[in-house]
Amino acid sequence: MSNHKAYDEVRTRRAWTRPVGGSAHGVVDLHRVLLEVAEELAAEFGELPAGSVMRCFGRSVKLARAQGVSGTALPEAARRIARASLQDRIAGAARGRRGWAPLAATA
Repeated sequence: MSNHKAYDEVRTRRAWTRPVGGSAHGVVDLHRVLLEVAEELAAEFGELPAGSVMRCFGRSVKLARAQGVSGTALPEAARRIARASLQDRIAGAARGRRGWAPLAATA
């Protein structure tokens, strides 16, 4: 027995998950926009590994949500946060830092 599904099974499942009425649900649209922004950031910061850019964007989305941003404003807020963080990372690397620094003694 094969683990591969027949095309009819996949096509039927996709047809079932397609939104009715021609427009996707708001959450699906938001997810699509977030993925597009992440892809744009990965292309913009091509000198950094794509996985690092994606993780940074994911953290930026969480931070923007923690700040109370939601809905259609979320992708742009997360983009601003991620862009600032990634630019700081590149600037730190240019100065010879690896993006981290030891904490100063507090006692």
